[in-house]
Amino acid sequence: MGEGMMEKYFGFIEQDLRGGMSVVFGCLVLIGLACLMDMWIGIDAARANKEPIRSRPLRKTGAKMVDYYRLVMFFLLIDLLGLCFPWWSMPYATVACTAGVLVVEGLSIVENLRRKRSHAAEVAGLAAEIVECISPEEAKKIIGRIKERQGDKEKAKAKG
Repeated sequence: MGEGMMEKYFGFIEQDLRGGMSVVFGCLVLIGLACLMDMWIGIDAARANKEPIRSRPLRKTGAKMVDYYRLVMFFLLIDLLGLCFPWWSMPYATVACTAGVLVVEGLSIVENLRRKRSHAAEVAGLAAEIVECISPEEAKKIIGRIKERQGDKEKAKAKG
């Protein structure tokens, strides 16, 4: 009678672990996709702003994913301790951690999209100014301002 009870109990734990590990795997996939999406949109924004695409930000994406996975593993340990309680039926801590990471990556994506759109609006405004010019001298002045801005941006990039 004792062995049947133990088999039933271990069968419940095994089933609970299998479902929980599926949720954890899904969380890890979501984090990876969010990081890759952030990188993709960041590269797209850099192209729109005519910034050089370097390998350093790409390496940072890999390091960021590893850091997020470490954080998830820490929260997974909390979930493993939660198996001692009958009401802890799924990896709640891991899901909460994943939600936090997705919020952070979502904010980063929004920031990159704003950076891309701001450049597009700037270019459209300058093009409208050039079209509205009455004389070639005015057009030359606007083109001179564009060149100054480009030079200022390049100096800022060299410093930062």
